[in-house]
Amino acid sequence: MENNNISLETNNLPKELFKKSKIDAETLHDQAFETKPISFLKGALMRFAKNKASIVASIIIAVIILYAIIVPFASPKAHVNSTDYPTGFYDSNFSYALPYNPMFKGTGFWDGTEVKTGQSEDVYEKYKLTDSNHQPLVAVTDIKEEKMGSGSIKMYSLRIDSYAIGNKVIYVSESQYDKLVSYEKEQGIYKTKKSIMKPLVDVATYISQYKDQMAQDLAHKNYAELTAAEASIKTTIDNVTDFMNNYYNQNSDIYYKLTAKTSSGKYSQTGYPSIVYAKDGTPETIYKKDKEGNDVYFDYANGRYTLRVDYFDYFTFKNGFEPYYFFGANSMGEDIFLRLATGTRFSLLLGVGISLINILIGVIWGSLSGYYGGKVDLIMERFTDIISAIPSIIILKVCSVQFINNTSLKTALGDTGIYILAFLIAFVYSGWVGVAGTTRMQFYRFKGQEYVLASRTLGAKDGRLIFKHILPNAIGTLVTSSVLMIPSVIFSESSLSYLGIINFTTSGLSSIGSLLEEGQQAGLQSHPHMLLFPCIIISLLMICFNLFGNGLRDAFNTSLKGSEE
Repeated sequence: MENNNISLETNNLPKELFKKSKIDAETLHDQAFETKPISFLKGALMRFAKNKASIVASIIIAVIILYAIIVPFASPKAHVNSTDYPTGFYDSNFSYALPYNPMFKGTGFWDGTEVKTGQSEDVYEKYKLTDSNHQPLVAVTDIKEEKMGSGSIKMYSLRIDSYAIGNKVIYVSESQYDKLVSYEKEQGIYKTKKSIMKPLVDVATYISQYKDQMAQDLAHKNYAELTAAEASIKTTIDNVTDFMNNYYNQNSDIYYKLTAKTSSGKYSQTGYPSIVYAKDGTPETIYKKDKEGNDVYFDYANGRYTLRVDYFDYFTFKNGFEPYYFFGANSMGEDIFLRLATGTRFSLLLGVGISLINILIGVIWGSLSGYYGGKVDLIMERFTDIISAIPSIIILKVCSVQFINNTSLKTALGDTGIYILAFLIAFVYSGWVGVAGTTRMQFYRFKGQEYVLASRTLGAKDGRLIFKHILPNAIGTLVTSSVLMIPSVIFSESSLSYLGIINFTTSGLSSIGSLLEEGQQAGLQSHPHMLLFPCIIISLLMICFNLFGNGLRDAFNTSLKGSEE
């Protein structure tokens, strides 16, 4: 009744109160969008870019991948003469050399030096005296007086350059000797008095003289004149001179006379022999002399030369680069920086390859199981339960033993191929089960949604429903679990190598795990650099792949679509 009254009142209003409205024709149309539509991939990239931790992680992963790709090709140590290094570069003279970075030269950090504490004065003098071109003693960091009996002795803390290894005796062919002489002439090395070749030392002559000296001291006659009744004296002389001879052989940079006679007048067969000084305070040298009294720089016999060279400079001449190791060297003198790059590359390829196979099998298996459900799902799940119940380590050991004993397979693949095949089978055997379970769970989540039912009503086939409607919505979770599978495989390989269950090193390969195992064998306290750098790489891979996977999960999560702004 009230509505009728309002209508009547409206109809009774005067016409003068109403005016015709002028409507612009343009207002009758919708305005065009000023922004472009955002594609799925572009939206995913925008969502990924909002996760700063994932961006940083992806950059670190990219740097590690570039390091693993570039270094094995760019490092000069990877291109050494295969005749000199048939199994790859190594030089045991630089075993356990410390990490060297030219940016930190002279700082005491990452500059190839180490501090040796508790060194006696004889050791200190030994480091000071060298006819090498490179001084091993960098600095004396501390001197302490320690009481010993009624007196005291000085104990030194010395900073030593691990690359200044002194002089070494080498044997070269005539052509190699001619090249070395020509090189020194071309470089003008003779003028700078920094010749690579050093005078030979005549240890045999000095030891013979020292025997007579000891015999005179102990029996007042020469060594050859000792009788059977003086056999004990002769034995003492032989033992002492054998000790000194071995000491000279182990320290070819020593060019001066040594004595085993202690301050108490007794002869010692242990420790460090003392240096014999001339009256002017310089050490008495034992350089080999020719008939004219000149220093002898080489011996020639049977078509080869015996030389005593400054090994650092000789290495540079021979290989064309200085023997510095960015991450240090292992017990064989192999470059850890190069081996870690090749090991990281191998571990990444192994991880990515196994992960891709597992993802492919797992997605197909989980899709079928989750989509069809019922008896199909029940049978497939029981099969995966049986598969996952067998530990992969057992599969690995069984495959390794069987493949190694298979002559034809070993001939076809070699030791390297056998280990890789065994590892591949062991981790693919049950590695896909986790991906299959995740895929199955996502299919159960999405297959009953309205848009899936609508598509089925419109006649969509099973394949279209699986790959066009359900799988894209599950891809966020699948990508996260799949990306995390890569570091999982790498970590599994590293753990097995570290524990000695598998050993790729014997087959000529290096991996992060084999480098960790070498570092463990070397000892953390003695050579920490061998364990430090592989640990840093594997830690970065574990953390960064985790963060990277989280970013991909958010990026491919369709429920977050529209949150890009």
